[in-house]
Amino acid sequence: MQLILFTIVYCFITHLLNISYGPAFGIILMLFGFLKGFFSNEFRNFLNLTSSKNLYMKNGFKDSLIELLCLVLIYINAILIDYVPFTVFEYVYLFAGFAIFYRFLFWGITRTIQERNVNMLPKHKKG
Repeated sequence: MQLILFTIVYCFITHLLNISYGPAFGIILMLFGFLKGFFSNEFRNFLNLTSSKNLYMKNGFKDSLIELLCLVLIYINAILIDYVPFTVFEYVYLFAGFAIFYRFLFWGITRTIQERNVNMLPKHKKG
């Protein structure tokens, strides 16, 4: 849920500051990439190099849907900033980019941050 709130605040700020399409889209992707890379323990976790079935089992439906909604909001925000009607090729290009960003970068960002937060909690000794 925090990811959606952060995304909405980011979209609001980009419209408030009147940032153009390229920087508005690039900044958020680099930010999420940096966060996921910083919180990941392995390169395999950063780029989601495991199978989609295993990723879905790890992340679950709720987190997967929230991450998908955030990426959709980012794309809608970027399109609304500098709206120009798309050609058929641009729609295919946009969908392919969307699928690649979601599969390899966004999918699992919530789980990665949650795992890092759990690992940072102090461990209690028994006895």
